[in-house]
Amino acid sequence: MRFERFESGLWRTASLLLASEAEAVLIDPGIAEAEVTAIGARAAAFGATVTHILATHGDWDHLCGIAAFPDATAWMGPAAAERVRSGRAEARIAKAARDHGLAVAGSPRVDAVLEVGRAHQVGTFVVETAPLLGHTPDGVCYRVRALDLLIVGDHLSAIEFPFATSTAAYRSTLAGLIELLHHDPPATVVPGHGPVLTAAEALAIAEADLAYLRALRAAAAGVLGAGGDREDARAAALAVPLPRQASDDLAAMHGANADAQLAELLPG
Repeated sequence: MRFERFESGLWRTASLLLASEAEAVLIDPGIAEAEVTAIGARAAAFGATVTHILATHGDWDHLCGIAAFPDATAWMGPAAAERVRSGRAEARIAKAARDHGLAVAGSPRVDAVLEVGRAHQVGTFVVETAPLLGHTPDGVCYRVRALDLLIVGDHLSAIEFPFATSTAAYRSTLAGLIELLHHDPPATVVPGHGPVLTAAEALAIAEADLAYLRALRAAAAGVLGAGGDREDARAAALAVPLPRQASDDLAAMHGANADAQLAELLPG
């Protein structure tokens, strides 16, 4: 058994190849068509056929390579599957491909829906699953003990700060990851963007990210508790230092985090 990580030129997005004898499992193959083709060629060089694909969540950059492997079974959690079946994921991929000037493999699909929280036999690998909510409402964490891997989607990145659709869910996810990294650490953690991490490196990132999100909440809640309005609270949240910088095209996500935090604290 072996694994190999691949990195897209866009946002250092990670794809993973797991190979065992004549079968291979891909996780989040992407992004550009040529990049995905190279992943398939690497599997073939190992003498393996891609039989299964796992998606960590339903963002376009993690789904856009599925179509390159029409004979593989595409697995994902139920919420990501709904995004695909509704057509929303396909529309998002098409728009992103135009915006970034990319050729992508085609439309995503879902062939099998994971029951999250249970282990699944995916080809020759036993894959443990757990919810990974916060960045999106549909994230799934994968643990492959045969290779001592933990795959965490768009969490624990060394090159990005948290991008949250729900700050409350993201804090809960980080607390769970911190507990796991303390008490059941893997040898290797693979985030969806940026370099592979040791458990110790991942733990440091998780703790810094949780501190940031706690500070974001404290800043906004403090202003509101003192009688301030939404704009004052948003300004206070935006003043919270980031745990690390990201590329310029993603900097606006700090403002989105502030808005997500306000949605947690204020109605409508």
